[in-house]
Amino acid sequence: MDNKIRILLVDDHPFFRQGVTFFLDSVAEFELVGDCSSGEEAIELVASQQIDIILMDLQMSGMDGIETTREILKYSPTIRILILTSFGSGEKITEALNAGAAGYCLKDAPPQELATAVKAVAAGGTYLGRGISLSTVTHNRQTVEDNHNTNNQTCQQAINSLTQRELDVLKLLTQGLANKEIAEQLFVSEKTVKTHVANILHKLGVKTRTQAALLANKHNPTSF
Repeated sequence: MDNKIRILLVDDHPFFRQGVTFFLDSVAEFELVGDCSSGEEAIELVASQQIDIILMDLQMSGMDGIETTREILKYSPTIRILILTSFGSGEKITEALNAGAAGYCLKDAPPQELATAVKAVAAGGTYLGRGISLSTVTHNRQTVEDNHNTNNQTCQQAINSLTQRELDVLKLLTQGLANKEIAEQLFVSEKTVKTHVANILHKLGVKTRTQAALLANKHNPTSF
C-alpha cells in the first residue's frame, strides 16, 4: 500500500470520471484517493489528503485546470500534475506546462498510455502525449520566460551560468528522463542528480523540471 502511487482525479464529467476510476482501480500500482468535479474541490482535498499525482481536466466550470494547477502548486509544490484533456493545441499545452504541470495526456489516448504517463510523472519525469513534443510546445507563441523571474538576467545568460554537469543533467531532463534514469546515464547517484536538478531550477528561476526543459529547448534548441 505504501508503495502505491496515490492519485486524485479532477474532471467535471461524471461518466468520464467513472471510466477512469474503473481503469485506475485495475492497476495494482495505483491508489485512487478521491475524485472531484471542480478545481475548488480539488484544492480542499489536497489540503486533507496525501496525494502524489493529480489527473487534471482543463475545461471546468469555475476554476479551470490551469488556474487550479497554479493554486495547488503554490502551496503543495511536490504534487505532480498530469493534464488529462481533449484539448491538444500547442497554446493550451504550453499554458498548462507553464503553470507547472508535469505532463499532458489526451483523453482519447489508450488506457495503457495513461498508465505510462502516470508512472513517468510519478517517477519525476515529464510526459507529453502522442504527437506532442517539446519542440512543438516551445515554438508556440507562448513563452516560458514571460512567467518567471531570472534575477534580472536573460534566459540565455541563466543557461550559460550552469556548470557542464548541470547542462548534462538539463539535456537529459529535456528528454523526459526521471532522476533514476539520468543517474544511470551519467554514472552518478540519484541523490547527486537531485542536487543538480535543484541547482538548475534555482539558477533558471523556475519551479519545475518541466519548465526548465521548456526554457532550455527555447533558448538552446540546437543543443537540446
